[in-house]
Amino acid sequence: MADDQNALDKIRQGGQARTEGVSQLYRSYARRFLSYFMKHRVPREQAEDLAQDVFVSIVRHAESFRGETRIDAWMWAIARNALMDHFRRARPEDPFEEDDLVRIAEAQADPPRDVSGGLEDCVRKAYAAFAESHVDRAEILARVAFEGWSIEDVAAVLKRTPGATREYLSQCRKKLKAFLEPCRDYLAG
Repeated sequence: MADDQNALDKIRQGGQARTEGVSQLYRSYARRFLSYFMKHRVPREQAEDLAQDVFVSIVRHAESFRGETRIDAWMWAIARNALMDHFRRARPEDPFEEDDLVRIAEAQADPPRDVSGGLEDCVRKAYAAFAESHVDRAEILARVAFEGWSIEDVAAVLKRTPGATREYLSQCRKKLKAFLEPCRDYLAG
């Protein structure tokens, strides 16, 4: 977080410091943004363009960031908005084909019940299946669990009230729980 603040301060300074600040953030986040876009089935070339657009927006709006949320939450909100804009621009005239409906229905089906390989392997596979079916939900839960995002950070990214964000997180956990159910067998033994 201090590194992000340092980079943002450099961007605000302009000149060579701006270049250094953008490079610093780019090294830390470019690969993550690219992965995020590709997980949402954006082709690599377009995902690379979207990642670049995120950094352009960060530079463009660095002065307006006031610290109401964590810097990384603010940048992820920019990435999420870029993704939403991409899908709005790319929306076809006929949004769903029959194959799309089948794929969506399969994604909502029960998670796989493979319990070979131990508890850790089971949890890893269950989370991977969850992330495949619920990319946004998995991304948010990972930010909360591993990066310590607060309700306010998540609310800023999702553009929801804190109350609505708490409910969303609760729904995310419930959906994840269904995927983790096969792993209970390891806890009973």
